[in-house]
Amino acid sequence: MFQRAGAKQFTILMTNPSSSLRRFAVRGVFWRLCLDWALANFPFYFLPFSIWFCTLFFFFFAAPARRALVANFSVIFPGSSLFANYLRTWRTMYNYAWTITEGTHFKLTKTHFSYEIEGTPALERLGAARGAIGLTAHLGNYDLGAALFAEKFHREIRMVRAPESDQQTAEHLDQSLEQTGAGGVRVDYNTAGNLLSFDLLHALRQGEIVSIQGDRVIDGLARSTARFFGREVSFPAGPFILARVARCEIFPLFIARTGYRKYKIIVREPISCEHGDAARDEDIASAVRQWSALLEEVIARHWGQWYAFVPMFKK
Repeated sequence: MFQRAGAKQFTILMTNPSSSLRRFAVRGVFWRLCLDWALANFPFYFLPFSIWFCTLFFFFFAAPARRALVANFSVIFPGSSLFANYLRTWRTMYNYAWTITEGTHFKLTKTHFSYEIEGTPALERLGAARGAIGLTAHLGNYDLGAALFAEKFHREIRMVRAPESDQQTAEHLDQSLEQTGAGGVRVDYNTAGNLLSFDLLHALRQGEIVSIQGDRVIDGLARSTARFFGREVSFPAGPFILARVARCEIFPLFIARTGYRKYKIIVREPISCEHGDAARDEDIASAVRQWSALLEEVIARHWGQWYAFVPMFKK
């Protein structure tokens, strides 16, 4: 009884901490700092065991994330057993542990990563574009992908992220991305009521590349619905509104992990938000449907790397 009560209290602390203990929460900065320290001090051969142990730890104590993944997989794989979806959840968390570890290792050591490109013409077109949006998702190592893009095309990229629950974690991620991208990646946080949209519109009109995650809706921001794995799902409408106003193209862009320090950059032909005389809402709805279909295709192939740690499908 006492063991169960202790585990329950620890889970509450990990997922809903007070402000003084927030750094120790699942999304707190403490774990990021531990990872930095471990990679700088532990021998290489400890890495696989450490990642396995950490996955086991968070699989049990990051209960909301675990439940969200299981619920998402129940929609992606209809008719699949609960046990199978728990195994998929374990695999996703294990992949995530490797993903953030390799991203941190690249930040600290600038170790070489090999990658292949699926959609080279579209990627070259994005690299040469004067103002464009790279629309991505919480899939694979999207942070490393931004750094590789900035390095390959010698261009600065503006990365828009959902706000972190902990300010120290946000500051640590900002510094990590700046180090990883060698000054080529700038981070902005998308929150309701701020003036980021005007800043991004100005950046696009000045010829910059903006990277936005388009698979998760933030409360208070514009949204549009589309069919996704057979369900009506809300997607952020902001990237499509921004592209229509700025008259730029949207390039679906993902980076999937294929092995140890190996990645695949997946780029699709651009989505346009202007369709002649169509009304704005019709243009945006059409573009969102295209994005939903592309995202579903990529997730079906790389479901173990879709890090959707919040419920995506309404019951």
